[in-house]
Amino acid sequence: MVSTRVIVTRYGGTEVLKVTEEPLRTPGKDEARIKVECSGVALADLMRREGLYPLSPQPPFTPGYDAIGIIEEKGENVTQYAVGDRVAVFFNGVGGYASHIYSPVAEVIPVPESLEPATALTILLNYVTAYQMLHRFAHVSEGDRVLIHGASGGVGTALLELGKLAKLKMFGTASAHKHPIVDSYGAVAIDYHSEDFVEVLSELAPEGMDAVFDPIGGRNWDRSMRTLNKQGTFIGYGYTSVFEQGEENDWAARWKALTEAKTTEQGNPVHVYSITTLKQERPEWFFEDVKHLFSLLLYGELQPFISHRIPFHEVARAHELLETSKAAGKIVLIHS
Repeated sequence: MVSTRVIVTRYGGTEVLKVTEEPLRTPGKDEARIKVECSGVALADLMRREGLYPLSPQPPFTPGYDAIGIIEEKGENVTQYAVGDRVAVFFNGVGGYASHIYSPVAEVIPVPESLEPATALTILLNYVTAYQMLHRFAHVSEGDRVLIHGASGGVGTALLELGKLAKLKMFGTASAHKHPIVDSYGAVAIDYHSEDFVEVLSELAPEGMDAVFDPIGGRNWDRSMRTLNKQGTFIGYGYTSVFEQGEENDWAARWKALTEAKTTEQGNPVHVYSITTLKQERPEWFFEDVKHLFSLLLYGELQPFISHRIPFHEVARAHELLETSKAAGKIVLIHS
């Protein structure tokens, strides 16, 4: 039996993605081998593939944050799970694009049996990110006004759905053809191609935003901060502007400076959010929040938006869909 995984052979475009095979091994002590049913695709995967992510791993490496599958074999001392149990694993951005994964049992997350695997997968990266930014950092409450950039994306739609549950007044930037998605959550859609979100919000919500969630970085972070009210919180959680020509590429320095400053120049609270950093610092939050969000999913409170379910071997197409902004919501790689 063999394991199949995707390797980034060198930094570059989708041509550097190579599907390889290797022999399966026996799981070690306190470890489980999991046959993967689905893996998640994220923009940060593309950034690592191109070497744009801070401390990007040196090729060759296997991208991927999140995977769900079935325990196929257990190592010594693994007693809390049985062969055949469905479980989830969350990686530090490296390891998810594989047909079989090996995980310390302490990192394994039980998945409720009745949840469909691809739907459950959306919780691990997208919904935990959105939930923690909304409730662990921005501390939103009913009626708060929030601005969500990239509102049609994987984290963006999670923010919209959780924001709707929290009864927030939401504004979301997205390209015009994705406005129906933003509208469907009860948010006001702003076309970032043809509209200036700062001007639009000054007219529609002159009181200012109580929170802004910005994965874009660069000049967009500065302009987002201008929309806040005096008590408003800014949360940056990405830097996709590195894909754009003319944008600053040394975003790690900006990220570090804001992390240390903890406030904007106007004195507003700032949080620079990284799910992997927070998971290392407060692992109990991650596991609590996954469990809570799984329960919301079980009770039908959440309906995650999956735009594409793509066969694992077509991983390059999944990356192309994200790169060209043709996808909305979550893209999931399906293993046969």
